[in-house]
Amino acid sequence: MIKAVIDIGSNSIKMRIADVMGKHVRVIRDETEVVRLGRGMSETGRLAAENMKVSCATVSRMVRRAKAAGASIYVVGTMALRTAENASEFVKMVKDACGLDVQIFSGEDEAKYSWLGAADGFDLEGDAVMFDSGGGSTEFVLGCGQEIKKIVSVPIGAVNLSEKFFLPQTSTVSKSACDSAVAHVTEMFRQNHIEEFAASSVIGVGGGAVAMASVKNACENFTPPLLHGSILTRKDVTRQIRLYASLTLKERENIIGLPPSRADVVLGSACIIFAALGILNAPSCIISINGLRHGLLIHDSIM
Repeated sequence: MIKAVIDIGSNSIKMRIADVMGKHVRVIRDETEVVRLGRGMSETGRLAAENMKVSCATVSRMVRRAKAAGASIYVVGTMALRTAENASEFVKMVKDACGLDVQIFSGEDEAKYSWLGAADGFDLEGDAVMFDSGGGSTEFVLGCGQEIKKIVSVPIGAVNLSEKFFLPQTSTVSKSACDSAVAHVTEMFRQNHIEEFAASSVIGVGGGAVAMASVKNACENFTPPLLHGSILTRKDVTRQIRLYASLTLKERENIIGLPPSRADVVLGSACIIFAALGILNAPSCIISINGLRHGLLIHDSIM
């Protein structure tokens, strides 16, 4: 069966089209468009009209491509849509434009399906922790195989962290600003008892983590499938925080391996990942390009 999942996040909209037979998934098309739907929400609590317009047009284009592939389509919304005061306006825009409902996931549901996707295909022994750092939230899951033991969603992501600590982006970023951002994230993680999630294996999921793996490997072309299973250490993250902070936004856009569309939020992603590895007392994480969309594709009761 051909299936498509469209994931509307705070920072980007992603679609995966795949031929699915049970838990065997053959990816036909995988794409990401950075739209910043949640930009400005930390100040207003609302989705900006222009952000909604651009995001709805992006969803519409993806739906057309999914229909052309003969796919059954499932559209899900995460942090921005579960917290914005006017989320219902955007949901109606998508319904009017595409004829499809947007299912808004709780943080716990987002984490559950992200875990099912991230853990699939990895031969992990014992308990493992997955963190999925997005634009507006970071999910943590403690699990073993298909068993999920604990889930927490923390409302901090690359977009809202960047808006809080790294604006305006017209110059380099001071070490004190980076230290303050990491301290802020770490305190939020402590308030949510993330230190209790410690396990021998840590899986990192999300566009920021994959982009950082791409930078580490100096990939001339950003090709996520080639980064699946790669390792990102705390030293790697520290180096990249220093790199991003030392450059202006325009200069970051020229970093080999980094998609230019992520240049404005990658420092926020790096600070969150550094804090996550720190509170988990983990020297490194293994990168998975499979998360929420993959988890939904292999879960029969959803699609």
